[in-house]
Amino acid sequence: MNTKQLNEKFHSKRALVGTANHCICGDCVLYTEQIMFNIELIEFLHSKGLDPRKADEVWAYLEKDEYKYYTVDFFQVYADKEESHTFSNAKITIQHNIYAEKGTPRYSCTVDVVFKI
Repeated sequence: MNTKQLNEKFHSKRALVGTANHCICGDCVLYTEQIMFNIELIEFLHSKGLDPRKADEVWAYLEKDEYKYYTVDFFQVYADKEESHTFSNAKITIQHNIYAEKGTPRYSCTVDVVFKI
């Protein structure tokens, strides 16, 4: 299996952000609605086998001047290398996870994204 297939399998049973099985707070619901408009980011995540709506943690940490700032984490992902990319309203970083336990994916993925509210 390649890394995309491994991520799809590993994350397949995760609950969707913004649903009762994950979290239905206003920040999570807004994230789920808004993230799907960033087509470049969605395509990149899908190319890695990741669904932005199945993140481990979604954290809205700042609201300022009609914008809401989020950090979104996938704690465990399969990857071939560290990388970072910037899209219109987001930056994604895949990095080696020094806390990964043996037998689990060795990388993590963080998305920093800003939405106009």
